[in-house]
Amino acid sequence: MIETTVRLLRGQGLRATGMNQIVAESGAPRGSIYFHFPGGKEQLAVEALRTAGETVALKIREALNAHRDVTRALRAYVESYAEEVRRSDFQRGCPVGNAAMDAAATTPAIREVCDEIFAGWTRLIAQRLERDAFRKKDAESVAEFILASIEGALILCRARRSTEPLERVAQRLGAVLADAKRSPATRER
Repeated sequence: MIETTVRLLRGQGLRATGMNQIVAESGAPRGSIYFHFPGGKEQLAVEALRTAGETVALKIREALNAHRDVTRALRAYVESYAEEVRRSDFQRGCPVGNAAMDAAATTPAIREVCDEIFAGWTRLIAQRLERDAFRKKDAESVAEFILASIEGALILCRARRSTEPLERVAQRLGAVLADAKRSPATRER
């Protein structure tokens, strides 16, 4: 049920994902969904988003740990995401981003879990930047900029049916990180 919900959130977002579709595509009996998720679609979506968030966090962590150079690590992560979008024929976006756009203003539980997940991903990137000599405050803001760039590029990829936006983000990461290290905001005051 959770895997089906994650897949549907990636492809069509929260609003377009209904319980009937989840039941039909997961093969789970309707009663078992409400037994395991008495809070209905919202509770199931929150659990699916947490699962998706953990999966993406693992991919980020693996990329950051696989390379000594943070720029190379982030590029590898972005390039792998571009490949995943391409393989899905531009049908798969970020389930967390999709849900945040669909429900942030109307569903506090969804907004809160999306914020929690985005904060966790940002923290992973920021921690790596700190290990690479960024001050904590600067690492956090640069990490948030990087995550926002990736999430925005995913939206553009789907709209354009091209991975070019993600490829551009991957190409620019080195310059962004080098500039952030040189900028007066990153120097000790």
